[in-house]
Amino acid sequence: YLLYKNQSFYIKNGLLMQEGSIIPLIVMMLNFLIKYFLNVVLATRPILYNDFRFNIFYGCICGFTIGLFFGGIFKTMQVKKQLSVRK
Repeated sequence: YLLYKNQSFYIKNGLLMQEGSIIPLIVMMLNFLIKYFLNVVLATRPILYNDFRFNIFYGCICGFTIGLFFGGIFKTMQVKKQLSVRK
């Protein structure tokens, strides 16, 4: 959520618009690279499928990267609600 605190939004032709930013690209690339690396590790060491610590680590890391997306969605929903009230 804090990554998106400086994002600017406005309404144009009845649609919520967001100014361009490099943040979503960075978040997507980070998410892809982390999940790719973790899946390569799993493919080369299948014994880790049954390792509790690795599964907890995998879940936390994947949850964190997905949380970066949800922060942006939450921020957009808040701004949309604020701008629609002003109308």
